[in-house]
Amino acid sequence: MENKSTVPIATSTYIQKFGSLIILDFDFKVIGISENALAHSKHKDKANVIGNAFSINFADFFGQHITQINRQLENMRDFQSPRQVLVVKLEGEKSYLKLSMQGQQIFIEWEEQLKKYTSAKKINEFSFLLDAIQTYNWDIVCHAINRILRFDHVLVLQLQESGSSQVIAEDNRDGQSYYKGFEYAKTLMPKELVPYYSMCSYRYSPNLNDNVQAFYSIDSNVNILPSQFYPAPELHRLFLSQRQITCAIAFPIHIDGQFWGLLIAQNQQEKKIDLQQRKLCTFAIQNATSKYESYLKQHLLERNEFLKAAEQDLKSDLAKNKTINSTLIHHMDTLKDMVEADGFAIYNQGDVYFHGICPTQFQLDEIITFIHAHTEKSLFKDNNFRLNHGIKISGELPFAGLMYLKIGLLNDHVLIWFRKESASKVINLHINSTIEQDTPPLTITETTYNDVARPWNDIEINFVLNLNQILKESIVSKLKEKQHWNEQLLALNNELEMLTFTLSHDLKNPLSILKIGIQFLQQNKNTLSPEAMQKWYGNLISSTVNIENIINNVVLLCQHKDSALIKRSNPNGLYPTADLQRKLNSIPISTLQYPIW
Repeated sequence: MENKSTVPIATSTYIQKFGSLIILDFDFKVIGISENALAHSKHKDKANVIGNAFSINFADFFGQHITQINRQLENMRDFQSPRQVLVVKLEGEKSYLKLSMQGQQIFIEWEEQLKKYTSAKKINEFSFLLDAIQTYNWDIVCHAINRILRFDHVLVLQLQESGSSQVIAEDNRDGQSYYKGFEYAKTLMPKELVPYYSMCSYRYSPNLNDNVQAFYSIDSNVNILPSQFYPAPELHRLFLSQRQITCAIAFPIHIDGQFWGLLIAQNQQEKKIDLQQRKLCTFAIQNATSKYESYLKQHLLERNEFLKAAEQDLKSDLAKNKTINSTLIHHMDTLKDMVEADGFAIYNQGDVYFHGICPTQFQLDEIITFIHAHTEKSLFKDNNFRLNHGIKISGELPFAGLMYLKIGLLNDHVLIWFRKESASKVINLHINSTIEQDTPPLTITETTYNDVARPWNDIEINFVLNLNQILKESIVSKLKEKQHWNEQLLALNNELEMLTFTLSHDLKNPLSILKIGIQFLQQNKNTLSPEAMQKWYGNLISSTVNIENIINNVVLLCQHKDSALIKRSNPNGLYPTADLQRKLNSIPISTLQYPIW
């Protein structure tokens, strides 16, 4: 006789009751079953169904379809085939039967077919809607989806980088706008709820208040989250209930493989939507998402090309101008607009240049001192700077957020971008853990934030980082150039010393000859023969020619050295040409030939 105490006790949870669910292991044994499915089993008792073969318990219910179902199950297990959706007749009613594999589990789900087919008129209307969807207009997407569903409200909720979310598009049955522009705190979409929406093509709840179907299992590893019948998160169910929403369907939107947001349809009354209609909506949203991704990529490509052009202009001007400061001042408009800032400031060793909405010079000095004291990073950004640190700065700041870039090893350049505030109302949700009399299970509060600027996005931050690299390279290049010219100047000083020594040494001999010769002629002019006199005059002329040669060579040398120091505008630096260098090397410092006595 079996010992009852050793039989595992099935634990239960709840799923939506508009369908049936069975979960199998790879031996096709039942490891989990919903209350609706259990009612169609052979034994009607969960203790005799869970742990036993699927075919034994459900061959009678699925009838002629059981062979096809078993074949599909084997294909899934053995060949990892994709999910299958079959239209089958169960107990006289047509149903959608979906087979899918989730990890080491096989899901069998079925629900009633509400519509036998989609009319040609509906297909044509759907095709027209797809063509009408623009690449960036989510309002039109909401309208297209509502033409299919006919719900009270359809909206797009975009998840922000900060974790908050915002309604960016809306379509309502009465044509009014109720939620567009609303911003919700990250309490609406905490990280733990993202998988619920992101792992399925949609989440559908025909009646949020009617989750009475039990699901039984004796395996703690059974995960029912991938099932379409998994109920809405308690937080969202309470939130929608407070807004008198009974029926809801949410379609995830993924951009570049990342969860981006939701398209949500809401209705005050219970409403059953056929699987075909849900699939049409899914296809329409995927089509709109694909167009939107293409638009974003094209926009990003155009913006990147624009940024690259701006960077090239900046590099070119940095090579031409003597100082980095003059280039930055010349490009202040571009540097401000590239990151969509409202103000821009350049700080260079006490010299300050402002453009747009900026603090005073005294406030800027305090801001730079504060940032230097709190971080050693070259890049610092805070879209809540006035809210977080404004009390430490004298006077009222005319901006809310800033981005700070330190350039150079000695903090010789600091660039700061400023953004003004963008006031927003943020809605917070909080589940009350202790329910007292007359206390709602969910508290909804609205807070207005005035000291918050729009956050800096990845494109803007990348531009600033590239700018930092360009300026660093320019600083290094100019330091090398300065070092090169210092070396040239030192070499010229050495050559000047050599030239001075040469002149003092080489000119002494011909000048001495001239002096001695002139004195000799003055003393002996009456006693010298004409031949001797002529010889003496020839020696004197030769000495003057030698002096003239020395002077001419020195002048030529100075002229070529002066040409070598003239700057040439070229991207490789400011250096003498190869031809000029050869001429410099060929010039003798001294070419004197002294007369022999």
